[in-house]
Amino acid sequence: MLTSRLKNIQQVLKIFTGDGEPHNDREKYILNSMWVMLFSEFEGSIKDLAENYINFVIKKKSVKDMHVCFLLQNFYGNKKDKDEFTKAEIMGLFKREKSKISISNFTRNKKPTYKSFTVEHLFNSLGVFLKEQEKTNLKLLDGIASTRDSISHGDYHVSITRKELEESIKTVKKIYKMLKTKLK
Repeated sequence: MLTSRLKNIQQVLKIFTGDGEPHNDREKYILNSMWVMLFSEFEGSIKDLAENYINFVIKKKSVKDMHVCFLLQNFYGNKKDKDEFTKAEIMGLFKREKSKISISNFTRNKKPTYKSFTVEHLFNSLGVFLKEQEKTNLKLLDGIASTRDSISHGDYHVSITRKELEESIKTVKKIYKMLKTKLK
């Protein structure tokens, strides 16, 4: 999914004339736009991964076999909405219908974002937990995302190079592959 989405960005980079640094203002805007698009494509790919996983779970598993985190998130939303679940509430989850489970239960009708804590929270709520090394790898997103946020909020002093974008694409692909593997 992500690899095919990123092909457009990589095609644009092939015609980039600057050798490292942008050659002109046009290329600076192109680099900035591609940096922002990198995370838009990542967000869409994470959403697709989560939707596919949720569909797999609700088709292949009975409610009693679903991970309790998956169920709690599905029926109660974010844990901030409720301080503590009673035993009766937890047991009541096993009587609910699978047809009520959808991606919106896990993302509150928003796309999952690209920051490491949000992705980790999404995976935890699906009952898929990351190991410490995977969490460390996921944190690589935060530095790249910080640049994306600066660009999208109009910071004209952000200066990125073609090489930095190409390296960030590799990092995002590596993280996506890791996350995709977790949902198999």
